[in-house]
Amino acid sequence: MIIGTLRLLPPPQRRLQVLEVLRSVQGLVLAHPGCAGCTILEEQDPEHAIVLVERWESDAALTAHIRSEAYRRILSACEISGAPPEFRFDEVSASQGIERVHRSRLPE
Repeated sequence: MIIGTLRLLPPPQRRLQVLEVLRSVQGLVLAHPGCAGCTILEEQDPEHAIVLVERWESDAALTAHIRSEAYRRILSACEISGAPPEFRFDEVSASQGIERVHRSRLPE
């Protein structure tokens, strides 16, 4: 699993335009083979960042996505934003669910 995170800091006058571009491609991203999720978040901190979080089943799926028209539109949101974007790609080697909570709550 690869988690891609894009953090944008658009000025207030460009914020809505950036959100519109990201929302317009969200369905395309979710329909892309190998996509396990695509979420747009709006941070409430003083920077009011817009964050796009994508989850990909493989490196090949992510690479195909980055080469797609949808990703070109995501990059256009970066240009509209005006500030340098923050890209991050994390490879996840293991995942746990509620069993992790149960195990951690056991008395020592």
